[in-house]
Amino acid sequence: MVASNLKYVKYLFQLFVLVLALGVIFAALGVVIFLSPWSKVVLDKIVAMDIGFIMELLVFKVLGLIILGLSVLMVYSKNVVHSALYLLGSFAGVAALYISLNATFVGVAQVLVYIGAVGVLLLFAVMLTRKTIMEESHGEI
Repeated sequence: MVASNLKYVKYLFQLFVLVLALGVIFAALGVVIFLSPWSKVVLDKIVAMDIGFIMELLVFKVLGLIILGLSVLMVYSKNVVHSALYLLGSFAGVAALYISLNATFVGVAQVLVYIGAVGVLLLFAVMLTRKTIMEESHGEI
């Protein structure tokens, strides 16, 4: 019991060191970008734009974060049904991204083909798979 607790503490420490290292790397990258000569030009262009550009950029970034979060949840989910639902959510986010970029046909096709057909096919395949076959080939679920 103590060995497993120490294993978790070790993993948490490694995760903390990794996040700290990534923070230092991105902070250094931000300082380099901020001190570069072209950053003033880019900031002046962003300030000169209207509020619509800022809102479009914000929506794009939020949709990107949602897609990225759902994709990470899909990969790390232990439950296959939850993983399939996270996949459908990421497909919906991609469709919203297409629609926000004025590619309405591609967004609607994404909804119909991927969410409608592939998503339903995945969910039916998961639900119709017998549990005994999975237990025999992989041990416990």
